[in-house]
Amino acid sequence: MKMNYTIGRSDLDGVVVFLAVAEERGFRAAAKRLGITPSAVSQAIRAFEKRIGVTLLARTTRSVGLTEAGERLLLQVGPATQQMLQGIESARSLGHSVTGLLRISVPKASVQILTERYAVGLLAVYPQLQLEFVSDDRMIDIIAEGCDAGVRPRSVVHADMVAVPLTPEEPQVVVGSPAFLARYGRPATPQDIRNIPCITYKQAGIVLDEWAFNPGGGEPISIHVSGPLILDDVAACVHAAEQGVGLFRLPRSIVARNIHAGTLEVTLSSFSTKFPGLALYYPSRSTVLPKLRAFVDFVLANKV
Repeated sequence: MKMNYTIGRSDLDGVVVFLAVAEERGFRAAAKRLGITPSAVSQAIRAFEKRIGVTLLARTTRSVGLTEAGERLLLQVGPATQQMLQGIESARSLGHSVTGLLRISVPKASVQILTERYAVGLLAVYPQLQLEFVSDDRMIDIIAEGCDAGVRPRSVVHADMVAVPLTPEEPQVVVGSPAFLARYGRPATPQDIRNIPCITYKQAGIVLDEWAFNPGGGEPISIHVSGPLILDDVAACVHAAEQGVGLFRLPRSIVARNIHAGTLEVTLSSFSTKFPGLALYYPSRSTVLPKLRAFVDFVLANKV
């Protein structure tokens, strides 16, 4: 059941003044607590009682008590009003301190590298911050999805967004396990991979089975690849490549450790195209909360 929010500001003001008088049991004490004059408190109470049509306070020359209606109002709205005021203060505090939940939409393939590069250090500096990387390959509306910012390849970030580079441009590499390359042979040209099993990545429901290559001195060419395995998880694709299922193509940084460890080898490196690198993006500088500003500043101070 939806609540009816058609309530005037004067009603809320009246509730706050009433609660102060009820808790302090006096107009002067309530006025001091609220930072207004006793006359203003008295006028607010009279106006509030007139609007709701019932007497809330039993006044005498020596004390202020509650009528039955006042007792009921205090019992029912007191805790709710206190919770509301605490919520307002909590929301206000987010505008001044690095705290709260920072949600960033990130491509699935980039979650691990961003976690390693930024999450540990950032959270060590700001222990009151909670960071959530929301893995999603779609080009989403970050505001509609409840995210503070997004991360995508720089080439697809809309021009009306503020963009902060996260990772540098790097080559897209084709990798395979040593045993796989020994079995099928190393392709000499991009056309050779048409006859070699490849692992294809499915991103946002689309199978990426067209791999671009730079032949050198000419226009990039696109090669259709196929193979026994289609996956929508880059980590799983990398693992399958290590197990000798097929060749796989991705930005070099994601498999730098695997290449260094010798579980994957690069082939066709002279034909590599460039991956533009990732950028953090958000709608406007004017709406940046401290938690997002802290992340941006941390990124700029720790650029790779």
